[in-house]
Amino acid sequence: DLKSGTCELTLHGHNDEVWAVAVLSPEQVISGSADMTLRVWDLTDGTCIRTLTGHRGGVCCVAVVSEDWVISGSADNTLRVWRRAGWS
Repeated sequence: DLKSGTCELTLHGHNDEVWAVAVLSPEQVISGSADMTLRVWDLTDGTCIRTLTGHRGGVCCVAVVSEDWVISGSADNTLRVWRRAGWS
C-alpha cells in the first residue's frame, strides 16, 4: 500500500541479487537476477509461474516489447528474445 508504506507481497525464488523487473500485466511481473535466470511471477498469490534459463551471466535488464515478446540483457554480452506464448 503506497499510502501507508506497507509491503503487500514479497516474492522469493531467485538465488542471487535481483537486478531488473518489468510489468507484464496487472497480475504478472518478470524479474532478472544475478543468478542468470528470469522469473515470471503471479502477483495474486506470489508464486513463480515460470523460470527462464539460458543466460551465462547475470540478467541485468528486461524489457516487455509487446504482449508476445520480452527481451533480456545479460552480463554474458547477449540479448535473448523470449516469446510469451504458453506462459500462464
